[in-house]
Amino acid sequence: MAKGSELALKHAVLKFYRDELRSRYELRNVRRFSQFEPVSDQQIIDLRDFFLGQIYPVPEERDKLDLAFDQLNGMLRSPKRMQPLMGAALTSLWRMGHRLPAAVSAGRATIDAYVKTRLLEAEMMAEAKRVKLKEEDFGDRHRMVLLINAVPEKQVHQLIQDILSLFQALSNVEMLKVAVAFMQQCLEVLEKRTDLYSDEDREGIRLGLALLEQGLALFLEVPKPHFAQIIDGIHQVELDWYRRILSEASVANQ
Repeated sequence: MAKGSELALKHAVLKFYRDELRSRYELRNVRRFSQFEPVSDQQIIDLRDFFLGQIYPVPEERDKLDLAFDQLNGMLRSPKRMQPLMGAALTSLWRMGHRLPAAVSAGRATIDAYVKTRLLEAEMMAEAKRVKLKEEDFGDRHRMVLLINAVPEKQVHQLIQDILSLFQALSNVEMLKVAVAFMQQCLEVLEKRTDLYSDEDREGIRLGLALLEQGLALFLEVPKPHFAQIIDGIHQVELDWYRRILSEASVANQ
Protein backbone atom coordinates (compact mmCIF):
# COMPACT_ATOMS: atom_id res chain seq x y z
CA MET A 1 0.00 0.00 0.00
CA ALA A 2 1.36 3.42 -0.97
CA LYS A 3 2.41 5.72 1.85
CA GLY A 4 -0.37 8.22 1.12
CA SER A 5 -2.98 5.46 1.06
CA GLU A 6 -1.64 4.04 4.31
CA LEU A 7 -2.01 7.42 6.04
CA ALA A 8 -5.53 7.77 4.60
CA LEU A 9 -6.35 4.31 5.97
CA LYS A 10 -4.97 5.20 9.41
CA HIS A 11 -7.04 8.37 9.48
CA ALA A 12 -10.16 6.49 8.37
CA VAL A 13 -9.68 3.92 11.16
CA LEU A 14 -9.08 6.68 13.72
CA LYS A 15 -12.13 8.66 12.58
CA PHE A 16 -14.34 5.57 12.71
CA TYR A 17 -13.15 4.58 16.18
CA ARG A 18 -13.42 8.16 17.44
CA ASP A 19 -16.98 8.52 16.12
CA GLU A 20 -17.93 5.21 17.73
CA LEU A 21 -16.41 6.30 21.02
CA ARG A 22 -18.23 9.63 20.95
CA SER A 23 -21.50 7.78 20.37
CA ARG A 24 -21.09 5.17 23.10
CA TYR A 25 -20.20 7.78 25.71
CA GLU A 26 -23.20 9.97 24.95
CA LEU A 27 -25.26 10.51 28.09
CA ARG A 28 -28.25 8.56 26.78
CA ASN A 29 -26.11 5.47 26.28
CA VAL A 30 -23.97 5.72 29.43
CA ARG A 31 -27.07 6.17 31.60
CA ARG A 32 -28.13 2.64 30.63
CA PHE A 33 -25.43 1.30 32.99
CA SER A 34 -26.07 1.27 36.73
CA GLN A 35 -22.36 1.81 37.52
CA PHE A 36 -22.75 5.45 36.47
CA GLU A 37 -25.72 6.22 38.74
CA PRO A 38 -23.62 8.16 41.31
CA VAL A 39 -21.81 10.10 38.57
CA SER A 40 -23.07 13.49 37.41
CA ASP A 41 -23.86 14.33 33.79
CA GLN A 42 -20.93 16.76 33.74
CA GLN A 43 -18.51 14.08 34.96
CA ILE A 44 -19.66 11.76 32.18
CA ILE A 45 -19.16 14.56 29.66
CA ASP A 46 -15.69 15.18 31.11
CA LEU A 47 -14.89 11.47 30.73
CA ARG A 48 -15.98 11.50 27.09
CA ASP A 49 -13.99 14.69 26.45
CA PHE A 50 -10.91 13.07 28.00
CA PHE A 51 -11.25 10.15 25.59
CA LEU A 52 -11.74 12.47 22.61
CA GLY A 53 -9.12 15.03 23.60
CA GLN A 54 -6.30 13.01 25.15
CA ILE A 55 -6.60 9.48 23.71
CA TYR A 56 -8.49 9.76 20.42
CA PRO A 57 -8.18 13.35 19.16
CA VAL A 58 -8.83 14.17 15.49
CA PRO A 59 -6.45 12.22 13.20
CA GLU A 60 -4.05 15.09 12.48
CA GLU A 61 -3.64 15.79 16.22
CA ARG A 62 -3.32 12.06 16.91
CA ASP A 63 -0.43 11.88 14.42
CA LYS A 64 1.40 14.56 16.44
CA LEU A 65 0.57 12.76 19.68
CA ASP A 66 1.89 9.43 18.39
CA LEU A 67 5.16 11.01 17.20
CA ALA A 68 5.61 12.82 20.51
CA PHE A 69 5.05 9.68 22.57
CA ASP A 70 7.41 7.69 20.35
CA GLN A 71 10.00 10.42 20.95
CA LEU A 72 9.36 10.30 24.68
CA ASN A 73 9.87 6.53 24.76
CA GLY A 74 13.14 6.90 22.86
CA MET A 75 14.35 9.54 25.28
CA LEU A 76 13.53 7.40 28.30
CA ARG A 77 15.69 4.63 26.86
CA SER A 78 18.74 6.85 26.23
CA PRO A 79 21.16 6.90 29.22
CA LYS A 80 22.81 10.07 27.91
CA ARG A 81 19.55 12.02 27.77
CA MET A 82 18.25 10.55 31.02
CA GLN A 83 21.29 11.51 33.11
CA PRO A 84 20.33 15.20 33.66
CA LEU A 85 16.83 14.06 34.61
CA MET A 86 18.30 11.96 37.40
CA GLY A 87 19.35 15.20 39.06
CA ALA A 88 15.73 16.31 38.94
CA ALA A 89 14.78 12.94 40.39
CA LEU A 90 17.19 13.36 43.30
CA THR A 91 15.79 16.83 44.00
CA SER A 92 12.28 15.40 43.88
CA LEU A 93 13.25 12.50 46.13
CA TRP A 94 14.42 14.96 48.78
CA ARG A 95 11.14 16.89 48.62
CA MET A 96 8.70 14.04 47.95
CA GLY A 97 10.28 11.30 50.02
CA HIS A 98 9.44 7.64 49.69
CA ARG A 99 6.44 8.33 47.40
CA LEU A 100 8.56 9.21 44.37
CA PRO A 101 9.44 5.69 43.07
CA ALA A 102 5.78 4.63 43.24
CA ALA A 103 4.72 7.92 41.65
CA VAL A 104 7.18 7.51 38.77
CA SER A 105 5.86 3.95 38.29
CA ALA A 106 2.29 5.31 38.23
CA GLY A 107 3.24 7.88 35.59
CA ARG A 108 5.02 5.28 33.50
CA ALA A 109 2.08 2.87 33.78
CA THR A 110 -0.26 5.60 32.58
CA ILE A 111 1.86 6.39 29.52
CA ASP A 112 2.45 2.69 28.75
CA ALA A 113 -1.30 2.03 28.95
CA TYR A 114 -1.94 4.95 26.58
CA VAL A 115 0.52 3.51 24.04
CA LYS A 116 -1.22 0.11 24.18
CA THR A 117 -4.57 1.67 23.26
CA ARG A 118 -3.21 2.01 19.71
CA LEU A 119 -3.07 -1.77 19.19
CA LEU A 120 -6.63 -2.22 17.91
CA GLU A 121 -6.01 0.39 15.24
CA ALA A 122 -2.87 -1.47 14.17
CA GLU A 123 -4.83 -4.73 13.95
CA MET A 124 -7.55 -3.09 11.86
CA MET A 125 -4.95 -1.62 9.50
CA ALA A 126 -3.22 -4.98 9.15
CA GLU A 127 -6.54 -6.62 8.27
CA ALA A 128 -7.34 -3.86 5.74
CA LYS A 129 -4.02 -4.50 4.02
CA ARG A 130 -4.59 -8.26 4.07
CA VAL A 131 -7.95 -7.96 2.30
CA LYS A 132 -6.55 -5.22 0.01
CA LEU A 133 -9.18 -2.69 1.02
CA LYS A 134 -9.51 0.04 -1.59
CA GLU A 135 -9.12 3.69 -0.67
CA GLU A 136 -12.68 4.50 -1.74
CA ASP A 137 -13.87 2.01 0.90
CA PHE A 138 -12.09 3.74 3.79
CA GLY A 139 -15.11 5.87 4.68
CA ASP A 140 -17.57 2.96 4.57
CA ARG A 141 -18.72 2.24 8.13
CA HIS A 142 -19.72 -1.35 7.31
CA ARG A 143 -16.20 -2.01 6.04
CA MET A 144 -14.77 -0.70 9.29
CA VAL A 145 -17.14 -2.87 11.32
CA LEU A 146 -15.97 -5.92 9.38
CA LEU A 147 -12.35 -4.99 10.06
CA ILE A 148 -13.00 -5.04 13.81
CA ASN A 149 -14.92 -8.29 13.44
CA ALA A 150 -11.83 -9.83 11.82
CA VAL A 151 -9.60 -8.98 14.80
CA PRO A 152 -9.37 -12.01 17.15
CA GLU A 153 -11.79 -11.54 20.04
CA LYS A 154 -9.02 -12.17 22.56
CA GLN A 155 -7.11 -9.16 21.22
CA VAL A 156 -10.14 -6.86 21.40
CA HIS A 157 -10.71 -7.89 25.02
CA GLN A 158 -7.03 -7.18 25.69
CA LEU A 159 -7.47 -3.67 24.27
CA ILE A 160 -10.41 -3.14 26.62
CA GLN A 161 -8.20 -4.28 29.51
CA ASP A 162 -5.52 -1.82 28.39
CA ILE A 163 -8.08 1.00 28.50
CA LEU A 164 -9.10 -0.09 31.99
CA SER A 165 -5.43 -0.19 33.02
CA LEU A 166 -5.08 3.40 31.84
CA PHE A 167 -7.98 4.55 34.00
CA GLN A 168 -6.82 2.47 36.97
CA ALA A 169 -3.45 4.24 36.75
CA LEU A 170 -5.15 7.63 36.46
CA SER A 171 -7.36 6.92 39.49
CA ASN A 172 -4.29 6.64 41.74
CA VAL A 173 -4.70 10.33 42.51
CA GLU A 174 -2.10 10.75 45.25
CA MET A 175 0.63 9.05 43.22
CA LEU A 176 -0.40 10.95 40.11
CA LYS A 177 -0.01 14.28 41.90
CA VAL A 178 3.61 13.40 42.68
CA ALA A 179 4.19 12.08 39.14
CA VAL A 180 2.89 15.36 37.68
CA ALA A 181 5.22 17.37 39.94
CA PHE A 182 8.17 15.18 38.90
CA MET A 183 7.41 15.52 35.18
CA GLN A 184 7.09 19.28 35.58
CA GLN A 185 10.62 19.30 37.00
CA CYS A 186 11.82 17.15 34.10
CA LEU A 187 10.29 19.61 31.63
CA GLU A 188 12.19 22.45 33.32
CA VAL A 189 15.42 20.50 32.78
CA LEU A 190 14.59 19.89 29.11
CA GLU A 191 13.81 23.54 28.52
CA LYS A 192 17.18 24.60 29.99
CA ARG A 193 19.30 21.96 28.23
CA THR A 194 18.69 22.91 24.59
CA ASP A 195 22.11 21.44 23.79
CA LEU A 196 20.95 17.95 24.72
CA TYR A 197 17.19 17.89 24.18
CA SER A 198 15.32 18.59 20.96
CA ASP A 199 12.00 20.35 20.43
CA GLU A 200 10.54 16.88 19.84
CA ASP A 201 11.81 15.72 23.26
CA ARG A 202 10.17 18.68 24.93
CA GLU A 203 6.93 18.10 23.05
CA GLY A 204 6.92 14.47 24.19
CA ILE A 205 7.26 15.50 27.83
CA ARG A 206 4.63 18.25 27.44
CA LEU A 207 2.07 15.86 25.98
CA GLY A 208 2.87 13.14 28.51
CA LEU A 209 2.44 15.71 31.26
CA ALA A 210 -0.85 16.90 29.72
CA LEU A 211 -2.15 13.31 29.74
CA LEU A 212 -1.35 12.98 33.45
CA GLU A 213 -2.71 16.43 34.32
CA GLN A 214 -6.00 15.92 32.48
CA GLY A 215 -6.41 12.45 33.99
CA LEU A 216 -5.73 13.87 37.43
CA ALA A 217 -8.28 16.64 36.88
CA LEU A 218 -10.83 14.04 35.79
CA PHE A 219 -10.54 11.97 38.96
CA LEU A 220 -10.14 14.91 41.35
CA GLU A 221 -13.79 15.73 40.57
CA VAL A 222 -14.98 12.25 41.54
CA PRO A 223 -15.37 10.96 45.13
CA LYS A 224 -12.83 8.20 45.74
CA PRO A 225 -15.48 5.54 46.59
CA HIS A 226 -16.85 5.93 43.05
CA PHE A 227 -13.54 5.21 41.25
CA ALA A 228 -14.05 1.44 41.03
CA GLN A 229 -17.65 1.90 39.85
CA ILE A 230 -16.62 4.24 37.07
CA ILE A 231 -13.89 1.88 35.85
CA ASP A 232 -16.35 -1.03 35.94
CA GLY A 233 -18.83 1.17 34.07
CA ILE A 234 -16.25 1.87 31.34
CA HIS A 235 -15.71 -1.90 31.11
CA GLN A 236 -19.43 -2.53 30.63
CA VAL A 237 -19.79 0.25 28.03
CA GLU A 238 -16.87 -1.15 26.03
CA LEU A 239 -18.15 -4.75 26.20
CA ASP A 240 -21.65 -3.65 25.17
CA TRP A 241 -20.24 -1.74 22.20
CA TYR A 242 -18.14 -4.72 21.09
CA ARG A 243 -21.14 -7.08 21.30
CA ARG A 244 -23.15 -4.68 19.13
CA ILE A 245 -20.29 -4.48 16.61
CA LEU A 246 -20.19 -8.29 16.37
CA SER A 247 -23.96 -8.40 15.89
CA GLU A 248 -23.80 -5.74 13.16
CA ALA A 249 -20.97 -7.61 11.42
CA SER A 250 -22.97 -10.85 11.55
CA VAL A 251 -25.91 -9.18 9.79
CA ALA A 252 -23.58 -7.58 7.22
CA ASN A 253 -22.07 -11.00 6.43
CA GLN A 254 -25.45 -12.62 5.72
